[in-house]
Amino acid sequence: MKRFIVVLVLLALLVNFATAKGTGEETAKETVITIWYEGGDARLPFFKAVEAEMQKDYPNYRIDAVTFDNATFMTKVLQTVTATGGVDLVFNDASRLLTINQQSGGGFADLSSVFNTDPNKALVTAGDFKLSSADGGLVVYPINRSIAGLGVKTDVSGVQVTDETMPKTWDKFLALGAAFKAAGMPGFTMHLGSDPGQTFNLFLCGSGMSDIWLNKIPESQIVSKLEYYKRVVSVYAGANAFWDKDATSEGFAEMYNKILSASVGMFRVGNWNAGNWDKPGSGVGEYTVTTWPSMEAGMESGLVLLNTRGLAMPKNAPNQEAAKIYLRYVLSKEAQSASFKTMGSCIDVSVVDTTVLSKNQKIFFDASKKLFPIDTYVAQYSYFPQINEVFEKGLTRAFNASPALIESTLIELNSQVNNAIQENK
Repeated sequence: MKRFIVVLVLLALLVNFATAKGTGEETAKETVITIWYEGGDARLPFFKAVEAEMQKDYPNYRIDAVTFDNATFMTKVLQTVTATGGVDLVFNDASRLLTINQQSGGGFADLSSVFNTDPNKALVTAGDFKLSSADGGLVVYPINRSIAGLGVKTDVSGVQVTDETMPKTWDKFLALGAAFKAAGMPGFTMHLGSDPGQTFNLFLCGSGMSDIWLNKIPESQIVSKLEYYKRVVSVYAGANAFWDKDATSEGFAEMYNKILSASVGMFRVGNWNAGNWDKPGSGVGEYTVTTWPSMEAGMESGLVLLNTRGLAMPKNAPNQEAAKIYLRYVLSKEAQSASFKTMGSCIDVSVVDTTVLSKNQKIFFDASKKLFPIDTYVAQYSYFPQINEVFEKGLTRAFNASPALIESTLIELNSQVNNAIQENK
């Protein structure tokens, strides 16, 4: 009997040991988080920095990060989200990810619950959240920002650029533009051959306005802001125009060529541009970056938040819990420092050593400057592409109109946008 009891005890010990061993193996099982990202290998150190922080707490989690050019990324991610699966997180500009979310019928998960428990969530502004959200939920977990200011040439003979003449107001913008024109160069450029609506985001949102061409109903707001539309269009098509006249046939590349050949007085500068443009031999010459002019007395003057970049999680991601854990480390100081080093931008500006910034990078990390988000509609209306096409074609007509027809062309566009809304909603 004693032998029988001993045998039972030994068997029990063996079972407990095997069970314990199985639990240990399960704990030690490696989980691989698959990440697809746009932007090339130069961005990989960011994702590895987040992984390193995560592995301090979750040593058995690792990432497999794969990069694609943007066209390939957009095609493959849409296919993955709607059909094949197999990817846990995807990284790109929020506007592009929100487009995929719309095209896929809401193929990305709402990350609000992850964000709400993030110890660093206070770093994210209302503007960041606005540009990263759809249908009331956080679709893109924000990691860094794309910000635009107004560049002003300071080395043009005959043009005095001082604190007094800086284009802080609309009138001063007009005066400085006229001075550049008198000196023999266009006073301003911004591409109009593609995405002509961005110009209005820069000037109107840069003055703190919102709902600049659609409200939340939606209804066209062009007539309600007609004076401001007329002012911007008149810089190109008015009697005293000083906008680069090639702009209506130009895209980003042609615009950059003008800037990099020092042949235009004022121009858009992104936080992704300034570091390179400040280098000797860039071609830009001497310039400074300031906020966009306030378009009316009492309005504020600020930089413009054009976009956020971040991570989205497909609803069919195979490792959702691990992916959510990874997201909780993207706003850590170490990760944010890596974001700045690899992409020139971050959400947590405290990680940036401003003493190493070039002259015109500094304004983008100056917390005292107002930062206004643009209006974004891509995530709000399934028929946005149709009304945006009407809007952009109408803007092109306005820019090509004679001075006497600018106002009537814009009023007509207001009606055309409303008609497009009714036809497509």
